[in-house]
Amino acid sequence: MNRSFLPFLALSFLFACAEPKADNLCDADDNFFLPNILYRLIVKDKSNQCGYRVFPKLPACQLEYEETHLAENWPQVKAEMETQFSLGSFGPETLFQYRPETVAFVTGNGTTAFQGALNAPNGEVYFLPYDSNMFLSINPFSKTYTNAGTSAGGVEFIGGSLGPSGKIYLAPHVSSSFLSLDTTNNNLKMTIGNQTMVSAAYNGAIYAPNGKIYYVPSSETIIRYYDTNTGKIGSVATPTSGGFSSAVLTPEGKIYFIPFTSTTMYILDIQNDSVTPHPYVFPGSNAYISGVLTPNGRIYMIPYNTIPLIYLETDSGKIVTVSNIPGASGSNLFNGAVLAPNGKIYPVPSDNYSNFISINTLDHTISTLFPKPGSSYRGGAIGPNGEIYLAPHGANRFDVIFTNSIGKFCNSLRLSPYWNKL
Repeated sequence: MNRSFLPFLALSFLFACAEPKADNLCDADDNFFLPNILYRLIVKDKSNQCGYRVFPKLPACQLEYEETHLAENWPQVKAEMETQFSLGSFGPETLFQYRPETVAFVTGNGTTAFQGALNAPNGEVYFLPYDSNMFLSINPFSKTYTNAGTSAGGVEFIGGSLGPSGKIYLAPHVSSSFLSLDTTNNNLKMTIGNQTMVSAAYNGAIYAPNGKIYYVPSSETIIRYYDTNTGKIGSVATPTSGGFSSAVLTPEGKIYFIPFTSTTMYILDIQNDSVTPHPYVFPGSNAYISGVLTPNGRIYMIPYNTIPLIYLETDSGKIVTVSNIPGASGSNLFNGAVLAPNGKIYPVPSDNYSNFISINTLDHTISTLFPKPGSSYRGGAIGPNGEIYLAPHGANRFDVIFTNSIGKFCNSLRLSPYWNKL
């Protein structure tokens, strides 16, 4: 090898391993311009530094699910969602009992078994325990079930979120422990932290782009989080009123907490963990049970009581009333909602609403689909063909809604933190 070439190689290696420093890295005549290009290639920099990207934007379905909720990828995610929505449906929805066994036979609890369902990277749908003594996973292709590990029951947790690397993070309700379930490692459960908390502490969780899992305050007023980067439990400095049922992440890096007993919606900015209240006064008294983000920037709020369906325009902050739910009376109407590839939202009926319905997000038509055969369901997860796997709570059976969507959500979208949460 030419010895005069060795210093050049050493210098190139030095530039490749350290971020170049210059007054203007965007000046093509600067000595550091080419080393900067090399550095950006090595670290896979996807920014628009100097007005260009060295890596092109990937289509939504080529992203890892951990990348779908990054603000820079929202245009592709939005476009893919809207493409699937535009395909519509090929027929009316149907309900199908996909297992002959009862929930009681499988789990030993057929009355208050599960609350929440999540997709996992291994292709399984996980039902999260409410009072069940086991986690249950469903294979959406074979429709077989697997015992995914024991649970203490007794509402130890309510809901959770899929975090990075295939781990599900459970929201402690009456437990004082924070747990994870590793779907990539034989469903290994681990205690990731312990905190002194009031009973009925949290309902659900959100996996944010900063790597934190934020837990939704129920009886607690403090927003706690687990930082997957450091492995530590932390908390947001500004307290809330508590009294939230769930939360929604938006592309702007904000988390909206859905008011249940609270009369105020709080908004967390994950850039600095600042908390601000929305000026709208909500009804309180167990008002809204779930929130769903749509590609047009709206957050639909599903009522628990006999109050109107509403949505929030995230760009303007305006609350818009849609309409009342047909035939609704009393409380405990719904618990959860799922967005399907046909552009419809399917609220999950709880104890006191007798039908399945759909909400068309294009024209806000609310359609009554078919009677609810069981007692109650709590949450659901979208399958690979647009079907919805319902988490049985009081319903002593395993059911799936065939939405008959022409389009499908690819794995990246089905696993996306925007929608794969409770």
